[in-house]
Amino acid sequence: MIKKYKIFTVSLISLVMILAGCSVDPDYRYTEGYDFNNIKSYSLFPRESKFSSIQQLSDFQRNRIELTIEEEMERLHLTYKDYEAADVVVSYFIVERSLTELKAYNKGVGACLGCSNNQQKELNKDIKTSMLIIDVLDNDNKRSVYRSFVDMKLGEKNTSDENNEIIKEAVKNLLINFPLTSNSKTNKN
Repeated sequence: MIKKYKIFTVSLISLVMILAGCSVDPDYRYTEGYDFNNIKSYSLFPRESKFSSIQQLSDFQRNRIELTIEEEMERLHLTYKDYEAADVVVSYFIVERSLTELKAYNKGVGACLGCSNNQQKELNKDIKTSMLIIDVLDNDNKRSVYRSFVDMKLGEKNTSDENNEIIKEAVKNLLINFPLTSNSKTNKN
């Protein structure tokens, strides 16, 4: 009995330490002048869209991220709608081994269309490997109006549950500063 208690305690402490390592404050940027209070609905890119081919993630990884995005959007009282009908589209990107893929993602989500190399560097200056990025795109012009990013160190030796908790915590941290606070309690259509 004591051995089981020790194993449980060590596991619990390990999980807390992993989550604490993920609790770094996220950086975020948003388009000033954009009327976030008009946002009533959101969508995610369909799995068969070009967005899914920008970064090869397993369905399991996508499901983890998307489920947590859906939970956070529900917390903000936003309604899920089909891709074409939603006010905004939420996208995400895990920066893995290099920042080269990030340029393709930025172009794909409209974060920096027509940017010079210097503008691209400025957009990416605080982003490094092992980060999760979430963009919220205006669905009319597919341009990013909100971007947040945070360190997310998934461990190869972690259990699936431990990595799942790291992802969930990162997504929650990324959307906590989404500038929708004035209507988050009343937006229930």
